[in-house]
Amino acid sequence: MSVPVAVVSQYKASQRLQSQAALAARRAWGQVQASSISESWEAILRSSGLIASVSAGQLANATAGASYSADALAQQGLYEPPEAFVNPAGFAGVAADGRTLEGLLYSTAPYVKTLIGGGMDVSTAMGAGAKHVQMLAKTTVADAGRGAAGVDIASRRGVGYVRMLNPPSCSRCSVLAGKFYRWNTGFRRHPGCDCVHVASTDKAVSGGKSEGLIHDPYEYFHGLSEAEQNKLYTKAGAQAIRDGADLFQVVNSRRGMKPGGLVTTEGTSRRGNFGRANGPRLTPEAIYQKNLSRAETLKELERYGYILPGGQDPLGAIRGQRDGFGALGRGGTRVGARQAALEVRRTGERKPNDRYNMTEAERRLFEAQLRWNAVREGRNPYSSKKPLTPDIAARVEKDFRRWLATGGQVF
Repeated sequence: MSVPVAVVSQYKASQRLQSQAALAARRAWGQVQASSISESWEAILRSSGLIASVSAGQLANATAGASYSADALAQQGLYEPPEAFVNPAGFAGVAADGRTLEGLLYSTAPYVKTLIGGGMDVSTAMGAGAKHVQMLAKTTVADAGRGAAGVDIASRRGVGYVRMLNPPSCSRCSVLAGKFYRWNTGFRRHPGCDCVHVASTDKAVSGGKSEGLIHDPYEYFHGLSEAEQNKLYTKAGAQAIRDGADLFQVVNSRRGMKPGGLVTTEGTSRRGNFGRANGPRLTPEAIYQKNLSRAETLKELERYGYILPGGQDPLGAIRGQRDGFGALGRGGTRVGARQAALEVRRTGERKPNDRYNMTEAERRLFEAQLRWNAVREGRNPYSSKKPLTPDIAARVEKDFRRWLATGGQVF
């Protein structure tokens, strides 16, 4: 699919807003006194206008994020009206984790003091603080736009989004490129991530790129030099991909890597790709350390679940990886969730009160609402055998307020 002009325009506008927030943060941090980091930074946050500037950036980005999907869909001939309108103000004035903006930005002070306490010289630590606060400002503005866009996309029947890369991108982002999300599990990102949503339908996803945005992780990988591949995917991991290994398996293997880097627990559960009964799963690093012949190495990569029968499929060689059976579907292994997903796919409509049809964000808010209702009725929402305590009631209220404020989104 080619990227609609509306998406490119929104991306560029979002980049400008992020840059403006980062510039304001850098200027404010430049006023901090190294002799009184915490005190001077706290005073600056309350008087410099930085918080208001970042909040304004969030609101502007959320407003644009909540509306550009309409144009993006129309430009693909796929327009679908929303069932509800997003409130952009709900994404401004707070950090993605629920903290106030003041609390988020203030965290730069203890970060810098920790660096100094660890032996870093003051000048270098202050420079690291400048980079840190700029990253926080940029990310929280980006999160507001992405969060609002995600809610807007979820409000349109039969519509999901494709995640696209804006190179240079890290290996964690590359494995998500081009994946179509029918029920948004949350736009996974790391600080500094600038991947984008492209509202669409699964029928419209056919391949291609435009304006430098890439949605094929293998296209991205092969567009890098060998040195860049080695840097982003590790030397052994990149070689495994060049030798035909599944990019998703290689990257994800690092999540469960044991100390030493030779064994991973990723994919070794009962339902995992490698399985529980096959013994320890070696990492690509361990396989290449054996210094076997090429033919033997390829057999080892296949034995440990890196080279798959489906080949190097940009949509994922494992069925559950690409079919999207919802947050509770476990890749299609849960019958009820799978049948509910297939029914929605067949009809193009979803039942908003069916937990299997909910996005993870909707489910968080739905379940938080149920727990809060139980508290209001004097019941312990976690146990029918134990009484409701003040601590539990307060925790449930706080939890419900959090998800209500963000629409269930995790940014």
